[in-house]
Amino acid sequence: MKRTVAAVIMLLFFLLSCCAYAEIKPAYPILFTYYRQIGWGDRVEVGYIDSQGELWGLSGYDSQLHWPYSTDAQFMFLQENQFKNLGKLGHDDLFDLKSLINAVEVFDGKTSHTANDAGIERTYAIRYSTEGEPEFILLGMSGDNMFENPDPNAQGLYLAVHRMFPNVTHYAGLMGPSGFIPVSLTSFCHLGDLNGATVKAFYMDCEGGPVERELSADEQAKILYTVMNSVVTGKVSAADTTGGYTDYGFYKGEEYLGHISIYNEYCYHSDGMYSIEIRK
Repeated sequence: MKRTVAAVIMLLFFLLSCCAYAEIKPAYPILFTYYRQIGWGDRVEVGYIDSQGELWGLSGYDSQLHWPYSTDAQFMFLQENQFKNLGKLGHDDLFDLKSLINAVEVFDGKTSHTANDAGIERTYAIRYSTEGEPEFILLGMSGDNMFENPDPNAQGLYLAVHRMFPNVTHYAGLMGPSGFIPVSLTSFCHLGDLNGATVKAFYMDCEGGPVERELSADEQAKILYTVMNSVVTGKVSAADTTGGYTDYGFYKGEEYLGHISIYNEYCYHSDGMYSIEIRK
């Protein structure tokens, strides 16, 4: 009995220790963006997202903040200085961001000079090695100098960061990245001419496999209209899935024209999820 009680006490101590460790386990930066004014002042604006989805911001004058110039020093600054908490991402949004960071490619393209005295904004993803060493992937730069990483993962991350940190100055047009250029859904999925096509739908169940959905003539017409008038607007996730999506196949008689897969209103493609919208 004593051994049993002692074992229970030790188990409780172990569980409490694990809980305490989980509470104090530090978060680490995974994305950051900053703007530095040059020429007309010394304004600095910084925002970053940590591994637990917390959003942090800081702004002020460089003469007081002393925002570093090297990415290594900036990385240390993010962890050693006090930032204002700006909110927290939901579980799904954080999962999608991390999937894009894991998949983003490094691009070694050159920067181009675009303006004078507009300041410079830079945005980075941070990926960690198994040893915990950070790798900084430049996603985009705007202002006096412009740089764009053309990888769809990078474009999705750059857009997401600036939606989350609207108070960090960045530039568009000729002074900033163009971003993902919208393309028709039919072109993106390499579909043939869908006029007069019929549609077959299969819900892909994780455990049960494909389950055919019966579609009425009106439902088929609505699907065709939506697909033929939709555009792909950008990448939102690099995650893969074994089910939970609907596969739509298109036919003219016995001729197979292609298919699209829809997961939670996203186009599920071979490399992840893309946002779509109707333009007509």
